[in-house]
Amino acid sequence: MPVTLALADFDLPTRSSSGFLLRYIVPRVEPVQLFGFLARRLPFQLSAPQSDIIIGTGHGDRDVFTGQNEAVILEIGKYNPKEIKGKVIKLISCQTGVELGPDLVANGCAAFMGYTDDYVWVVDADLASRPWADKMAATSLMPVIDGLNALLDGKTAREAFNIELDGYSRNIEIEEDELIKSCLEFNREHAVLLGNPEARIAKRPSLPLPFKLISPPPLPPSNILGLLTILLIPGPP
Repeated sequence: MPVTLALADFDLPTRSSSGFLLRYIVPRVEPVQLFGFLARRLPFQLSAPQSDIIIGTGHGDRDVFTGQNEAVILEIGKYNPKEIKGKVIKLISCQTGVELGPDLVANGCAAFMGYTDDYVWVVDADLASRPWADKMAATSLMPVIDGLNALLDGKTAREAFNIELDGYSRNIEIEEDELIKSCLEFNREHAVLLGNPEARIAKRPSLPLPFKLISPPPLPPSNILGLLTILLIPGPP
């Protein structure tokens, strides 16, 4: 079964998180992803029912997950349960673990992993063309990547979730920057696993190396704000 990857890429937070998925997850899965302008409701509706795992990066709120330019992809009461039934879902997005995650599980999602508050990290805007090279962002995002790769290796949702939490804990122990450390602690505290902790997906091949990454197009200047702490701001009400 294919993997549904919804990768928004229109501002610095989505460029950063999607960039790490492009580097460490996309090469392991089928060559059809909802990247950039494809990270919208209709392409998602067409691809999600065929998959066994859904991975999304984008802005969010308690009851909604959005894609490119904050186009709604999943919202309580406005999706068909067949899109998510039996699937493992991971959303790298703010607050979706509060209401949307429980609703997805109640409508048949096998397991949901997300966050009950904003997901926060530090990002270097100078690396917007090569977001996967941002070592500061990697401190927070690589634990997420490690958890996702565990899922692709055939591990259970609980095992993958614990790998992400352990990654935060290891980085907290060695991190000297207090701002980055506080982001790690915040994300670890608000990570959530819902549904069946024993859920798993079909094992995918290991990451093929070497391979070449193509840098994404430049972001509009208004979306590059310099070195800052990113909070994935909730989407439209």
